[in-house]
Amino acid sequence: MIANVGPPRQLGRFKTIVHEVDIAVRKVLIEAPQDPDSLLDDPMVQERYKADNYLPYWPILWPSSIMMARRILGHVSADGTSPQVVQKEFGRRAIELGCGLGVAGIAALCGGWEVTFSDYDPDAVSFATHNARLNQISAEHFRGVTMDWRQPLDESFDWIIASDVLYESRLQPLLLGAIEKLLKPTGVAWISDPGRNCAEDLAVNAAAVGFRVATYSLPPDEVAGIRPNGRLYVLSWPAAAKGKAPA
Repeated sequence: MIANVGPPRQLGRFKTIVHEVDIAVRKVLIEAPQDPDSLLDDPMVQERYKADNYLPYWPILWPSSIMMARRILGHVSADGTSPQVVQKEFGRRAIELGCGLGVAGIAALCGGWEVTFSDYDPDAVSFATHNARLNQISAEHFRGVTMDWRQPLDESFDWIIASDVLYESRLQPLLLGAIEKLLKPTGVAWISDPGRNCAEDLAVNAAAVGFRVATYSLPPDEVAGIRPNGRLYVLSWPAAAKGKAPA
Protein backbone atom coordinates (compact mmCIF):
# COMPACT_ATOMS: atom_id res chain seq x y z
CA MET A 1 0.00 0.00 0.00
CA ILE A 2 1.18 3.53 -0.82
CA ALA A 3 -0.46 6.45 0.97
CA ASN A 4 0.24 10.17 1.14
CA VAL A 5 1.05 11.48 4.61
CA GLY A 6 0.04 15.03 5.43
CA PRO A 7 -0.32 18.05 3.14
CA PRO A 8 2.25 19.15 0.53
CA ARG A 9 5.25 21.01 1.94
CA GLN A 10 8.36 22.83 0.73
CA LEU A 11 11.82 21.25 0.56
CA GLY A 12 14.37 23.63 -0.90
CA ARG A 13 13.08 24.72 -4.30
CA PHE A 14 10.68 21.77 -4.50
CA LYS A 15 7.05 21.48 -3.44
CA THR A 16 6.86 17.95 -2.08
CA ILE A 17 4.58 15.21 -0.81
CA VAL A 18 5.48 12.45 1.67
CA HIS A 19 4.47 8.89 0.75
CA GLU A 20 4.16 6.04 3.23
CA VAL A 21 5.11 2.78 1.52
CA ASP A 22 4.60 -0.75 2.85
CA ILE A 23 7.83 -2.69 2.30
CA ALA A 24 7.63 -6.23 3.64
CA VAL A 25 7.10 -5.78 7.39
CA ARG A 26 8.08 -2.11 7.42
CA LYS A 27 6.50 1.21 6.54
CA VAL A 28 8.95 3.59 4.88
CA LEU A 29 8.50 7.34 4.39
CA ILE A 30 9.55 8.69 1.01
CA GLU A 31 9.42 12.41 0.26
CA ALA A 32 9.24 13.33 -3.42
CA PRO A 33 8.48 16.32 -5.63
CA GLN A 34 4.72 16.66 -5.89
CA ASP A 35 4.78 17.40 -9.63
CA PRO A 36 7.65 15.55 -11.35
CA ASP A 37 6.69 16.94 -14.76
CA SER A 38 7.40 20.46 -13.54
CA LEU A 39 11.11 19.61 -13.48
CA LEU A 40 11.11 19.64 -17.29
CA ASP A 41 10.97 23.42 -17.04
CA ASP A 42 13.81 23.60 -14.53
CA PRO A 43 16.79 25.49 -16.07
CA MET A 44 19.31 23.04 -14.57
CA VAL A 45 17.45 20.06 -16.04
CA GLN A 46 17.29 21.77 -19.43
CA GLU A 47 21.06 22.32 -19.35
CA ARG A 48 21.66 18.65 -18.53
CA TYR A 49 19.38 17.63 -21.37
CA LYS A 50 21.34 19.76 -23.83
CA ALA A 51 24.60 18.25 -22.60
CA ASP A 52 23.61 14.58 -22.41
CA ASN A 53 19.96 14.03 -23.45
CA TYR A 54 19.20 13.73 -19.75
CA LEU A 55 15.63 13.60 -18.46
CA PRO A 56 14.70 13.72 -14.74
CA TYR A 57 13.06 10.37 -14.02
CA TRP A 58 14.30 10.30 -10.43
CA PRO A 59 11.30 12.07 -8.74
CA ILE A 60 8.93 9.18 -9.53
CA LEU A 61 8.24 6.41 -7.00
CA TRP A 62 8.97 3.61 -9.48
CA PRO A 63 7.31 0.22 -8.84
CA SER A 64 10.56 -1.64 -9.55
CA SER A 65 12.25 0.12 -6.64
CA ILE A 66 9.49 -1.01 -4.30
CA MET A 67 9.71 -4.58 -5.59
CA MET A 68 13.47 -4.51 -5.08
CA ALA A 69 13.05 -3.14 -1.56
CA ARG A 70 10.56 -5.88 -0.68
CA ARG A 71 12.97 -8.56 -1.88
CA ILE A 72 15.82 -6.97 0.08
CA LEU A 73 13.80 -7.07 3.30
CA GLY A 74 12.92 -10.71 2.86
CA HIS A 75 9.57 -10.81 1.09
CA VAL A 76 9.41 -14.17 -0.71
CA SER A 77 7.03 -14.54 -3.63
CA ALA A 78 4.56 -17.42 -3.66
CA ASP A 79 6.19 -19.05 -6.69
CA GLY A 80 9.58 -19.24 -4.99
CA THR A 81 11.38 -17.12 -7.57
CA SER A 82 13.11 -14.74 -5.15
CA PRO A 83 16.89 -14.94 -4.75
CA GLN A 84 18.55 -15.23 -1.39
CA VAL A 85 19.27 -11.93 0.30
CA VAL A 86 22.99 -11.15 0.16
CA GLN A 87 24.86 -12.35 3.23
CA LYS A 88 26.64 -9.59 5.14
CA GLU A 89 29.56 -11.78 6.12
CA PHE A 90 30.98 -10.92 2.70
CA GLY A 91 31.05 -7.27 3.74
CA ARG A 92 28.65 -4.48 4.61
CA ARG A 93 29.19 -1.89 1.85
CA ALA A 94 26.45 -1.42 -0.72
CA ILE A 95 25.91 1.17 -3.44
CA GLU A 96 22.65 2.06 -5.14
CA LEU A 97 23.12 3.10 -8.76
CA GLY A 98 20.57 5.54 -10.11
CA CYS A 99 19.21 5.88 -6.59
CA GLY A 100 16.35 8.25 -7.42
CA LEU A 101 14.39 8.70 -4.22
CA GLY A 102 16.46 6.04 -2.44
CA VAL A 103 13.80 3.38 -1.83
CA ALA A 104 15.98 0.31 -2.40
CA GLY A 105 18.96 1.83 -0.60
CA ILE A 106 16.81 2.60 2.43
CA ALA A 107 15.68 -1.04 2.48
CA ALA A 108 19.34 -2.09 2.47
CA LEU A 109 20.02 0.31 5.34
CA CYS A 110 17.13 -1.23 7.26
CA GLY A 111 18.78 -4.60 6.65
CA GLY A 112 22.01 -3.47 8.30
CA TRP A 113 24.07 -2.35 5.32
CA GLU A 114 26.29 0.72 4.91
CA VAL A 115 24.88 2.41 1.80
CA THR A 116 26.20 4.86 -0.77
CA PHE A 117 23.37 6.55 -2.67
CA SER A 118 24.57 7.51 -6.15
CA ASP A 119 22.90 9.19 -9.09
CA TYR A 120 23.75 11.29 -12.13
CA ASP A 121 21.45 14.01 -10.80
CA PRO A 122 22.57 15.75 -7.58
CA ASP A 123 18.94 16.51 -6.72
CA ALA A 124 18.21 12.77 -6.63
CA VAL A 125 21.14 12.22 -4.27
CA SER A 126 19.87 14.99 -2.00
CA PHE A 127 16.39 13.48 -1.85
CA ALA A 128 17.69 9.94 -1.25
CA THR A 129 19.85 11.00 1.69
CA HIS A 130 17.03 13.21 3.01
CA ASN A 131 14.67 10.22 2.87
CA ALA A 132 17.15 8.08 4.78
CA ARG A 133 17.18 10.70 7.53
CA LEU A 134 13.37 10.94 7.33
CA ASN A 135 13.28 7.26 8.35
CA GLN A 136 15.42 7.92 11.44
CA ILE A 137 18.52 6.25 9.98
CA SER A 138 21.77 7.51 11.44
CA ALA A 139 23.88 9.51 8.99
CA GLU A 140 26.96 7.46 9.90
CA HIS A 141 25.51 4.54 7.91
CA PHE A 142 25.03 6.26 4.55
CA ARG A 143 26.37 8.91 2.21
CA GLY A 144 25.39 10.40 -1.14
CA VAL A 145 27.56 10.95 -4.21
CA THR A 146 26.83 12.40 -7.63
CA MET A 147 28.26 9.91 -10.11
CA ASP A 148 28.33 9.43 -13.87
CA TRP A 149 28.53 5.73 -14.78
CA ARG A 150 31.23 6.62 -17.28
CA GLN A 151 33.37 7.83 -14.37
CA PRO A 152 32.54 5.55 -11.43
CA LEU A 153 34.05 5.89 -7.98
CA ASP A 154 37.48 4.43 -7.43
CA GLU A 155 36.04 2.06 -4.83
CA SER A 156 34.59 -1.44 -4.69
CA PHE A 157 31.40 -2.69 -3.07
CA ASP A 158 30.01 -5.95 -1.72
CA TRP A 159 26.54 -5.31 -3.09
CA ILE A 160 25.31 -3.19 -5.98
CA ILE A 161 21.59 -2.50 -6.36
CA ALA A 162 19.79 -0.68 -9.17
CA SER A 163 16.07 -0.36 -9.93
CA ASP A 164 14.53 0.39 -13.34
CA VAL A 165 17.66 1.98 -14.75
CA LEU A 166 17.45 0.36 -18.21
CA TYR A 167 14.77 2.53 -19.77
CA GLU A 168 17.06 3.21 -22.77
CA SER A 169 19.19 0.63 -24.62
CA ARG A 170 22.18 2.99 -24.66
CA LEU A 171 22.42 2.72 -20.88
CA GLN A 172 23.25 -1.01 -20.80
CA PRO A 173 26.97 -0.77 -21.63
CA LEU A 174 27.34 2.19 -19.27
CA LEU A 175 25.68 0.28 -16.41
CA LEU A 176 27.67 -2.90 -17.02
CA GLY A 177 30.90 -0.90 -17.26
CA ALA A 178 30.20 0.76 -13.92
CA ILE A 179 29.34 -2.55 -12.24
CA GLU A 180 32.50 -4.11 -13.67
CA LYS A 181 34.60 -1.43 -11.95
CA LEU A 182 32.63 -1.18 -8.70
CA LEU A 183 31.86 -4.82 -7.85
CA LYS A 184 34.20 -6.71 -5.53
CA PRO A 185 35.42 -10.15 -6.69
CA THR A 186 33.03 -11.74 -4.16
CA GLY A 187 30.31 -9.15 -4.65
CA VAL A 188 26.82 -9.41 -6.12
CA ALA A 189 24.75 -6.94 -8.15
CA TRP A 190 20.94 -6.88 -8.23
CA ILE A 191 19.18 -5.09 -11.09
CA SER A 192 15.37 -4.95 -11.14
CA ASP A 193 13.37 -4.14 -14.27
CA PRO A 194 9.60 -4.03 -14.88
CA GLY A 195 9.87 -5.96 -18.15
CA ARG A 196 11.05 -3.25 -20.53
CA ASN A 197 11.88 -4.53 -24.01
CA CYS A 198 15.15 -2.62 -24.07
CA ALA A 199 16.38 -4.62 -21.05
CA GLU A 200 15.66 -8.09 -22.42
CA ASP A 201 19.23 -8.70 -23.63
CA LEU A 202 20.88 -7.63 -20.38
CA ALA A 203 21.67 -11.21 -19.34
CA VAL A 204 23.41 -11.91 -22.67
CA ASN A 205 25.37 -8.67 -22.57
CA ALA A 206 26.37 -9.17 -18.92
CA ALA A 207 27.59 -12.69 -19.67
CA ALA A 208 29.64 -11.31 -22.57
CA VAL A 209 31.41 -8.99 -20.11
CA GLY A 210 32.24 -12.00 -17.95
CA PHE A 211 29.52 -12.01 -15.31
CA ARG A 212 27.69 -15.04 -14.04
CA VAL A 213 24.00 -14.16 -14.45
CA ALA A 214 20.84 -15.50 -12.82
CA THR A 215 17.43 -14.16 -13.81
CA TYR A 216 14.37 -14.30 -11.58
CA SER A 217 10.81 -13.32 -12.35
CA LEU A 218 9.15 -10.61 -10.32
CA PRO A 219 5.46 -11.50 -10.42
CA PRO A 220 2.76 -8.81 -10.31
CA ASP A 221 2.90 -7.02 -6.98
CA GLU A 222 -0.15 -5.18 -5.69
CA VAL A 223 1.88 -3.07 -3.26
CA ALA A 224 4.33 -2.01 -5.96
CA GLY A 225 1.53 -1.42 -8.43
CA ILE A 226 3.10 -3.59 -11.13
CA ARG A 227 0.75 -5.55 -13.33
CA PRO A 228 3.10 -7.25 -15.82
CA ASN A 229 5.85 -9.58 -14.72
CA GLY A 230 9.16 -7.92 -14.00
CA ARG A 231 12.67 -9.33 -13.78
CA LEU A 232 15.48 -9.36 -11.26
CA TYR A 233 18.97 -9.91 -12.65
CA VAL A 234 21.65 -11.12 -10.24
CA LEU A 235 25.22 -10.63 -11.44
CA SER A 236 28.38 -12.01 -9.87
CA TRP A 237 31.89 -12.89 -10.92
CA PRO A 238 32.38 -16.61 -11.73
CA ALA A 239 34.85 -17.07 -8.85
CA ALA A 240 32.18 -15.97 -6.38
CA ALA A 241 30.00 -18.93 -7.37
CA LYS A 242 32.43 -21.22 -5.57
CA GLY A 243 31.82 -19.46 -2.25
CA LYS A 244 28.67 -18.60 -0.36
CA ALA A 245 27.53 -15.73 -2.55
CA PRO A 246 23.82 -16.07 -3.39
CA ALA A 247 22.79 -17.57 -6.73
